[in-house]
Amino acid sequence: MRKNKFSFNKIKFSPKEVFSHLRSFLLATQNTVGVDIGYSYIKIAQFQKAREGYLLTNYQIKEIPFSVRDNPRERNALIRKFINDYFSQMKIRTSLGRIVIEGGGIFIFSFLLPMLSEKDLRGAVEIELRKKLPSHIDIRSIYLDYFITDRLEDSRGIQLFVTCIALDKSLINKNLDFLKSFNLRPVVINTSADALGNLLRIMQAKDYIGLMDIGARKSVLNFYRGSLLQFSREISIGGDHITQNILKVLQGISSQASFGDAEMFKRQCGIPMGEEMGNEFYTDLGVVKGERIYAGLRPVLERLITEISRTITFYFRTYKTERLNVFYLTGGGSRIKNIDRFLSTNLKNFSIGSIEKLNSLKAIKGWFDVEVIKQELVMEEAAPHLSSLFGLCIDKGGKVNLVPPREKIEQKALFLLFLFRFFFPIVCILTLAYYGFNYTKKLIYSASLERAKKEIIQLTPKVREIDEYFKLRNLLKERENLLKKAMGPQPLWWGILKELSNITPEEIVLSRLEIEPKIPKQMYLEGEVVGEYTRLDLIISQFTLNLSDSPYFSNVRLISSERAMFSTVPKAKFGIVCELVY
Repeated sequence: MRKNKFSFNKIKFSPKEVFSHLRSFLLATQNTVGVDIGYSYIKIAQFQKAREGYLLTNYQIKEIPFSVRDNPRERNALIRKFINDYFSQMKIRTSLGRIVIEGGGIFIFSFLLPMLSEKDLRGAVEIELRKKLPSHIDIRSIYLDYFITDRLEDSRGIQLFVTCIALDKSLINKNLDFLKSFNLRPVVINTSADALGNLLRIMQAKDYIGLMDIGARKSVLNFYRGSLLQFSREISIGGDHITQNILKVLQGISSQASFGDAEMFKRQCGIPMGEEMGNEFYTDLGVVKGERIYAGLRPVLERLITEISRTITFYFRTYKTERLNVFYLTGGGSRIKNIDRFLSTNLKNFSIGSIEKLNSLKAIKGWFDVEVIKQELVMEEAAPHLSSLFGLCIDKGGKVNLVPPREKIEQKALFLLFLFRFFFPIVCILTLAYYGFNYTKKLIYSASLERAKKEIIQLTPKVREIDEYFKLRNLLKERENLLKKAMGPQPLWWGILKELSNITPEEIVLSRLEIEPKIPKQMYLEGEVVGEYTRLDLIISQFTLNLSDSPYFSNVRLISSERAMFSTVPKAKFGIVCELVY
């Protein structure tokens, strides 16, 4: 058993659905078991959600013997026995299950569609999918999901690049039954291509990314923009083809050479490059030169380079890009020695930033188990096999979830039933506690209220005396205010009248004097001026200036002036307003 524990980078959740947050919180203590059954390896990993990410609490990888790989009955029996033993050993009774779907019946297509509403877009995807699917496949037997990867603006308007992942419903039901047979509750079913895109998101991949998942019998070329899967193509060349060619070379040395010997040579010596061509490799079967190994591998390697080149060229033309930021290698076949150097040498014609093996351990936040130091090399060897599981079991597991709607409804119903069973007793206990608390408070408050009533009755005479006191005090304050108003500052009236008689010209006769009760007080004057016709305005202005210069008046304004047009004597009426100074 390979046992380990470490945490993935903190996952940020979108706060769109409170229900999903509540579900994640309540199920945080439950284990999530991810299963990935390939052609040559069975991978199983156990995750647990933590506050700062996910903990990989355990994992196991088992190689399927070459003798049973093509025997469905023995293969299925081996897989079930391995998983049952794992569950018994880890004492897992029930958990959340996630599975990577492998094999036939998986279709990944990319479409260029016009900008449409969500409902119309799904219909357009189904129409395009009918055109792409083999003629013998009924669209009604297919379950699909899709997502938008990019937008393109041209003369035709806004075009959408859409990636569609479709699976045969029988394949989905088969995997659902498989998980349920181990008492696992299916929560995520996805393809390896989309799960690896989720892993790239955790690793914060940017720009255009190529990723080659090298399996035993096939390799899958995936291309991403950031972490969004744009294009996927399967090529029928895998690690076993390289092993078979190495086996032919080793059998030329010894007829006792086996598939296992060739597999070991592939891991340790790999593809001879450069100076290694002239080296001699020592094995238990004898000595073999690097040139001979390379000559034996040349046909399959040339086919591999041809298929990769065709796929990259098609991707560049279709998605109108000219460069890949990085080209990752993962899967069990990526452990072949020098496979990255070989591809870097033979793909120089393409603009690729770098070709390197995908280090999925970059997604690990930190070590949590001291014993991991002893197993670090083991984990690095296992990481290429576990890349898809890492992406599948973190967060939502990818952009799509191929669990059928019927199963999702059942999951929600089970979750609501769980909430009812979990919360109903708690709610009852809290309700009774709340009722008891309030009833106790009621008794306390009732006793306090009775005491307060008795004290109020005792204080009634004193309260009346206090009320009378306040009434008398308010009455005194009112009279005091009236007295202050009556005794407030008043103009010096005799001085004002005396001043008016001194400053009024002989030509002016005042006919009205009115005091307005404002603060400060205003005086309104009306009068008539008699004199020469040309001096009427001058006399009024002189009077206005005299008032302004007087210490008894301020803010003097002439508000009206009207000449008597039909009078035999030149005269004019006027009105002046000013403020009194006191």
